[in-house]
Amino acid sequence: MSLYLLFVASELWASSAAGAEEHAASVTQLLFPSINFLIFLYLVKRFALPLVKSHLRSRREEIVAALAEADEGKRSADALVRDYRARLARIHEESRRLRDELRTDGEREKARLLTEAGDLATRIKADADFLAEQEVKLARQKLRAEIARAAEQAAQRLVRAGLEPADQGRLVEEFLSEVGRR
Repeated sequence: MSLYLLFVASELWASSAAGAEEHAASVTQLLFPSINFLIFLYLVKRFALPLVKSHLRSRREEIVAALAEADEGKRSADALVRDYRARLARIHEESRRLRDELRTDGEREKARLLTEAGDLATRIKADADFLAEQEVKLARQKLRAEIARAAEQAAQRLVRAGLEPADQGRLVEEFLSEVGRR
């Protein structure tokens, strides 16, 4: 309403400043533009103002949500930076610990391998000794068999040379009587 009064007052002042010779505005010249202005104000208040308010409200909510999301992203990024900085601070200690651990594991593995190698050498030596004994036994058996064969051949030659036909007949009879008893 105060806007209307301001408008009317400005019209009156403009008309009085334009010249004193002019006549005052008629009621229709003032009334119709005023009614038109009031209708315009009503339409703006009724239709445009709620749309502007809802648009501004939704835009404000979008901005608040974007700010909250950005703040959350900043907090998570800060946490990630703190985590990486802590990891970087511990990396020298971690590498030293891993180096020591690997050295200890290497020494333990070296000792185990040396023990296994010693055990394997002992087993190989025992196997070699066993094989040598077996070879010696086999050689002795072959030697005994060879000596027995040579003795048999020598005995056969001696028996053939000193055996007479009467002795041969007696040996055959003894053999047959022994076979008959069995």
